[in-house]
Amino acid sequence: MQDLTPLEIQKQSFSKKFKGYDPAEVHGYLNLVAEEIERLVKDVDRLSRENAMLREEMEEHSQRERILKDTLLSAQKVSEEVKANARKEGELIVKDAELLSERLMLQAMARVADLERAIQDLKMERRQARNKLTATLDTIQQLLMLDAEQEANELPITSMYRKSE
Repeated sequence: MQDLTPLEIQKQSFSKKFKGYDPAEVHGYLNLVAEEIERLVKDVDRLSRENAMLREEMEEHSQRERILKDTLLSAQKVSEEVKANARKEGELIVKDAELLSERLMLQAMARVADLERAIQDLKMERRQARNKLTATLDTIQQLLMLDAEQEANELPITSMYRKSE
């Protein structure tokens, strides 16, 4: 069956027979059918255009949705990369700080050991100086005692002169 247009329905003619249908009634009905078909064709045409526009809109929305999804995925990837890089950088900073702390601690401990050695050396020098001073004082004391003995044993000069005569 072919597509009927409203104009074809209106111009359709039928053969006349004895005691057939009333031609005016048939033409009136055909006009009604033609008008209804015309309205339906216009509705179908309008709905087809509307459908095409909605499909276009839907395609645009689908495209936007794909773009948004892609953008969101990219943003998530970038966010994850930024987090991973920040975590790595934080770990490196902590590791550097630990190494620096360890180095400073070793330097401080070495400095403490140096200071302790210097203190021990100074204590030894003090002991040695004290011993030398004590020895010197002992020597001076012995010399003073010896001098006192000599002085006690010395005779006056006059008595020495008398003995020689």
